[in-house]
Amino acid sequence: MRSLDRLILDVASPDAETVLVCEDPTGDLAAAAAASGRRVVLLDGDYTRCRRAASLGVEVAGDKRLDSFLSGSSGSAVAVGEMPKSLARLDYLARSIAGAGFSPVRVVLGANNKHLARSMNAVLAESFDSVAASRGRGKFRCLVASGPRPVSYEPVVGDGLVAIGGVFSGAAPDHGGELLRSALPADTGRLLDLGCGNGSVSRGLDGAVATDSSADAVLSARAIGLEATWDDAGSRFASGSFDTIALNPPFHEGTTVDATLALPLLDAARRLLAPGGALYMVHNSHLRYRGEVEKRFTDVREVTRNRRYTVLRAS
Repeated sequence: MRSLDRLILDVASPDAETVLVCEDPTGDLAAAAAASGRRVVLLDGDYTRCRRAASLGVEVAGDKRLDSFLSGSSGSAVAVGEMPKSLARLDYLARSIAGAGFSPVRVVLGANNKHLARSMNAVLAESFDSVAASRGRGKFRCLVASGPRPVSYEPVVGDGLVAIGGVFSGAAPDHGGELLRSALPADTGRLLDLGCGNGSVSRGLDGAVATDSSADAVLSARAIGLEATWDDAGSRFASGSFDTIALNPPFHEGTTVDATLALPLLDAARRLLAPGGALYMVHNSHLRYRGEVEKRFTDVREVTRNRRYTVLRAS
């Protein structure tokens, strides 16, 4: 178990009736909570982490709105997890937990000291009366919140978009996604928005289907009327299901640039394309994905680019 996870559990001293596990990258927090024999609920929105926790008998919120899922709760609860990198995700968790009805309830979120900011205290303070930092251990410490306020959660609404939790780009289209959208053919046929985020690439396109491994993304896409599935790289779809696939892949894991995050999505695109179909992929030009695309597709060409982004067509 990581030093950070040990610190979170030590500060939480989880003797409450319900343990709410928030962000749990390693799965160790959910495993430790499950071993305690208490009711354990995973609020992490990552599909793979949720499947792992479910295999331990943990109750999983999954692709349900957290505030609705937790509404009407009672008894004591403690929420534990790694501090979300997104303030919007933190606000979503805090308001959903504070407004659920648990009493008492305590939230313990830990991180490396260099990743903690006063803005996190401020977000927690909107939902809880007391917010304080724990004692540090090495390079880690926790923020601890208690005393829930009578709050509720409302998604952020933008120009035709809705942001639930920590969905990428919030309620606004991102620049790379807009370039990708502009490069799609007039007749897309059966279109899949692979790793859809807030749905900005495929919004309003007839027959578009979306998928993402993030529950926040799927909920955001559904909120604007898209048919969106929550799975791992389109795993619920049969091979050869789509004529066109749009891909705006992630390239950050937390605060670290990780270009390999796109590779499983490229593998999925190759599987999901029908004969004669095409993948349209946008990426930051400096990341140079073309070689990886060419390993998987025989015909790869640049469709358009600007100062920051490149769109490739692959078939």
